[in-house]
Amino acid sequence: MVKRIAAVPLWFVSIWVAYGLVAYFTGLPENAGAILGALAAAFVFMDPTGVFWGATEPTPLATRIAPGLDGNQSTP
Repeated sequence: MVKRIAAVPLWFVSIWVAYGLVAYFTGLPENAGAILGALAAAFVFMDPTGVFWGATEPTPLATRIAPGLDGNQSTP
């Protein structure tokens, strides 16, 4: 989670600066850079596709229950 929190401002600033550079040379509106940066940072933080941080799989229930407490009364 620390990596995500550290990456979000970096993505925001990098997209904003990159758009500002493109806007300077092409004449696009400069205010859109902050909006695009915020959208990119939010996408990286949420990572709905699992591309940046990897997809997290829920822990199976069998590994969360302590041995012997699962209701199985069989003896080895």
